[in-house]
Amino acid sequence: MKTIRTTALAAALVLSMLLASCGTAQPGFSVGTIDEQKLASSIADVTPVDADPYDYMANDLTGFIKLGEYTGLSVTKESDILTDEEFEDEIDAMLDSYSYYETVTDRQVEEGETVLADYSGYLDGVQFDGGTATNQTITAASGTGYIEGFAEAFIGQMPGVEFDFDVTFPSDYGNADLAGKEVTFVCTIHSIQGDELIVPELTDEFVSETFGYNNVEEFRILFRESVEKQKAYYVESNMYSELWMQVVDNAEVLGYPENEVERVYGDYRMMYEESAGYYGMDYETFLTNYVGISDSDLYAESEKYVKEDLVMYQIIKELNFELTDDVYTEGIAFFTEYYGATEEELLSYYGEDTLRTTILWQELMKKIAETAVITEG
Repeated sequence: MKTIRTTALAAALVLSMLLASCGTAQPGFSVGTIDEQKLASSIADVTPVDADPYDYMANDLTGFIKLGEYTGLSVTKESDILTDEEFEDEIDAMLDSYSYYETVTDRQVEEGETVLADYSGYLDGVQFDGGTATNQTITAASGTGYIEGFAEAFIGQMPGVEFDFDVTFPSDYGNADLAGKEVTFVCTIHSIQGDELIVPELTDEFVSETFGYNNVEEFRILFRESVEKQKAYYVESNMYSELWMQVVDNAEVLGYPENEVERVYGDYRMMYEESAGYYGMDYETFLTNYVGISDSDLYAESEKYVKEDLVMYQIIKELNFELTDDVYTEGIAFFTEYYGATEEELLSYYGEDTLRTTILWQELMKKIAETAVITEG
């Protein structure tokens, strides 16, 4: 299992994808509500605290961490050469990601079918927050995550024809402004999802319309360059992760900065509680079903996170290491290319502190790797 430090950006990305893709219910639309009594009983023995992050660089860490060996370590590095078979697999995966179901627009919606639709919700003639969406996939059947009567109202409707209906929110609904209230939804179905999954072919037309390339040949050359860079980064990151786990395992925690573990635990817990509320389930159920850990596991992971910070910053102090502006800029440029995002999007999503810490860690691992005995796998 990789440590938190080495997977911080990846974990955040995965969570965002999880929240975007799991289910079709919108915030404020799920029938389920958090069981406050059960939620309260799940709190760990330690209470989360609201405090500023500990300043590792401004404080003496020798009373908290005893470093072990972090130079001259041994590690195996996988080959970063992209094979033709791997490249063709990436081509197939890319095409699969652009696959789509056939669309049907010339008949009424049948029960259980999935539709692409827009809807707007009105309370006393005024649109309410969270009740409007466009191009949403909705399964026309009960028990699909929407309030009773909402998804069922799409049965028998024709694509392209606006329709409206009234539904009543449950009395115990999480939003007090809507609980027990009758509202009106105005909807339009764009299409019905057919049964046939269509995977696009790699043609000049496809690469031109989708990516802006002139032809398949040009696309394959540039796409291969991109995949080669991604594999090289993946292999290098795995090697760094293996080295880092050795560095952390070799160190001994003598104590933790006051409240820092509780603060980290509280930040993670708040994030997962908000995610649980999004799906209308209690915190521990979300942890178990979506994250695969328990509340006590989360606290233990928070301790590991703080240990990693102690180790990282103590090594930085011993090596008198710092992150220059030029190296930070280069790191940001790499991430924008790797994740296909703008610098503004990265900063907005992760925050500058997280990005700086991640780039700092990677630069530190380069120095540690320089002293390691690396065996090519």
